[in-house]
Amino acid sequence: MEYKKIQNKEYTLHLINSNRFKTINVVVFLTKEFNKDDITYGGMLSSNLVYTSKKYNTKNKIAIIGEELYGANITASFGISGNTESFIFSLEFLNPKYTEDKYMNDTLDFLCEVLFNPNVKDNKFDETYFNLIKKDVITKCKSVKDNPGLYASIEYAKIMYNKTPSSYSTIPNVEEVEKVTPEKLYKKYTELFNGNYKIDIAINGEIDDRIIEIIENKFKNVKGCNKKLSFKIEHTYDKKVIEKVDTLPFNQSKLYVGYRLNDLTYHELNHVLRVYNTILGTMNDSLLFNIVREENSLCYTVNSYYSVYFKALIIYAGINKDNYDKSLDLINKCIDKMGDINIVNSMIDSAIMTIDTFLNNYYDDSYSQIENKYINEFDKVDDIEVLREKLHNISSEEVVKLKDKLRLNTIYMLKGDEWWKN
Repeated sequence: MEYKKIQNKEYTLHLINSNRFKTINVVVFLTKEFNKDDITYGGMLSSNLVYTSKKYNTKNKIAIIGEELYGANITASFGISGNTESFIFSLEFLNPKYTEDKYMNDTLDFLCEVLFNPNVKDNKFDETYFNLIKKDVITKCKSVKDNPGLYASIEYAKIMYNKTPSSYSTIPNVEEVEKVTPEKLYKKYTELFNGNYKIDIAINGEIDDRIIEIIENKFKNVKGCNKKLSFKIEHTYDKKVIEKVDTLPFNQSKLYVGYRLNDLTYHELNHVLRVYNTILGTMNDSLLFNIVREENSLCYTVNSYYSVYFKALIIYAGINKDNYDKSLDLINKCIDKMGDINIVNSMIDSAIMTIDTFLNNYYDDSYSQIENKYINEFDKVDDIEVLREKLHNISSEEVVKLKDKLRLNTIYMLKGDEWWKN
């Protein structure tokens, strides 16, 4: 795998040359500082762009051209990463060496049709498809409480990450969505390539320098922003522990326990914490799994994860409402056990093996490779083998020391009560 980065005046081109895949992936990232008002438009705009275009002005025509291009597929999404927000457009298509020379150009034409030629007339999106997508978005917004896992994660984030971008979900407010018109959505679209967004174009597959010329020609009219951005969030946590319990009519309850991470070095945050988290709640025989689930049968599922950008460790469990206090007690005991050198010594080799397996998957995942290069535009990310070497050199003593840098911050419980249905 060879990597080449080309810094154009308006965009950054990332070329990952690899013969590992029979397909080529092209991903266009549009990134800028987070603005909560954009949430209303994010999902609706990305959906409209891939649903139809000016040339392929029905959903059926979009599907047909994809099939004619040997199954070429374009997807779009809107997301929030730390201090930033982004639109992501992904194209996957068959390596042209299996088809014909013009296939590369034709397929990239398809992507550019979606990006630069939306189904717009008189400065507004086609109302028929706009209304269909708007209806779907509103339905999704209203159904959040029908998904207790999603609802719990949203409510937890509001508390833990209060007044930061991470406290917002990409699911918009229904009342705000209802105010969006085809004209307003088109106005938002016009901001994508007019200098507001940093533009990164990443290509992964068996490629040659011909693609540079093709991209330069097709993206010659875009305007990008070269402002330095970072995912990292500086946040002052409330020193007191915040505890909240909500209730919805479901059998299973959802428990989130959030810890802030204080004064971690780069090495601790990016390397030691990964091993710590794996022992605590990621690998098959993690502390949380063994103690909370297997030994005490208190939960349906339990695991942990962490945020480098927000410097937080989170434990999630699906439990019965009657086991709330006992589950919290055992979770705290697991955190205490992470300070026991003998326990960490007995588990660290398994943790490293688990991480190794995960890192090996990187080589079979085209998008992970693309994402690695994209993230490096905003924050330092280790090369995968450099990361592996650093993780293998972590000692049990380093893992144990992290216990003193964790502070309990937020406890959120979505209690499932079936009696609500009566």
